Amino acid sequence: MKCRKILSILLMAALVISMLGGCSRNIPTEQQGDKQGGDGAAPTEAAGDATGAEDKEAAVTPEEGASLSFWTLSGYLEYGKAVAELFEKKYGVKVEVQENGLDSVNKMMLDGPSGNGADIFMAAHDSFGTAKDAGIIAELSETASGTVKDRINETAVKTVTSEGKIYGVPVSIETYALLYNKKLVTGKPASTFEQIRDEALAYNNAGANKFWYLTVPTDGYPAYPFLSLYGFQLFGADGTDGDNPGFDSPEFEKGLEAIASLKKIIPIKADDLKMETMSLLEQNFKDGKTAYYPIGPWLIKSLKDENIDFGVTELPTYDGKTMKSFSAVQNAYVSAYTKYPKASELFATFLTSDEAAALLYSKCYKITANKDISKVEGLKDDEQLRVYCEEFTKSVPMPSTKRISYYWTIAQSVLSAVFDGTLTPQEGAKKAQKDFDALVASE
Repeated sequence: MKCRKILSILLMAALVISMLGGCSRNIPTEQQGDKQGGDGAAPTEAAGDATGAEDKEAAVTPEEGASLSFWTLSGYLEYGKAVAELFEKKYGVKVEVQENGLDSVNKMMLDGPSGNGADIFMAAHDSFGTAKDAGIIAELSETASGTVKDRINETAVKTVTSEGKIYGVPVSIETYALLYNKKLVTGKPASTFEQIRDEALAYNNAGANKFWYLTVPTDGYPAYPFLSLYGFQLFGADGTDGDNPGFDSPEFEKGLEAIASLKKIIPIKADDLKMETMSLLEQNFKDGKTAYYPIGPWLIKSLKDENIDFGVTELPTYDGKTMKSFSAVQNAYVSAYTKYPKASELFATFLTSDEAAALLYSKCYKITANKDISKVEGLKDDEQLRVYCEEFTKSVPMPSTKRISYYWTIAQSVLSAVFDGTLTPQEGAKKAQKDFDALVASE
């Protein structure tokens, strides 16, 4: 997924919970003018101990006659089928695989209680709170939780944890790293934003569509590395404090100052710098007119396929501070309604194996959430994706509070105004808080 905000899904999820009772073109510049049963049983036994070798799953016996259904996200179907085939060979349990796009949580809230949902399903981590509150996901057993903590990156584990309990298995990760074009960056890539800024001022030529550094500072996702520079934490340290977005803080205002300063090296109108126009920025990078472009791993395969000479490096420091990007985690959950809790949990923890992680890479070019990739075939030798693994450890998972939708709406308006200079950073911070209060009052 390209880290876009699924506003309608989140709002629909909240509504359903209530109903269920818990339930190469030029870039415009300033000068130019943009199987389930109904017993409700939760898992009760350990599903796996994958802390040792890749093939050392726990000796748990699936229920006799168990057969499972597994819902994947879009783009994961081939991986899901390959993992299911391998799982059946190892444990004799057949797994039916279905791709369900981004609405698995909504579908499970409707289909789970009636017995028509999946035994295991994948969902983006920012829907975790919705799924847990709806009661559709099972808490993992103690041993399965131990497997997750032992094998999965700590940052990813946080996205399935609530009050010390683990409710899912992180499968894949996404975050930002810095791409650089080797035709323009001939030496070691920049490690500080100050160096990038100086080089941009010397290189930029808006008339020739040349920009040393490009990003989308008007959107809350790519802007977050700048917003968080001075300590701003959206919805609190763990992203769950839906009452306090942090807009009325000096840290947020300082982050907006960093956004405003980007205008000097990205002389493009805010209206022409939106997520909808990212393809133009990507093409500029491919055409060799942009030296640095921060983006997620989803662009890497196309760059390789098109033989673009590029590298990937960590995000630069800014004012001596580490940039922290948002990250997204795709998780697998065991349904609270499954008839086969042992088999379901065994399958879920099997997704943490090195074999499954290798299939994730080979079948859909995704990055495993496993903390150790040294035995993951393919990924261990991928120099570009390895950088994303490293950057993920510094990242901040997107908040899972239901009010995250307010952030995306407010950010687009405020960031655009601050970037264009029609609002000062101080005015922007005040507007952000005022707009948030108004949205809360309208609930």
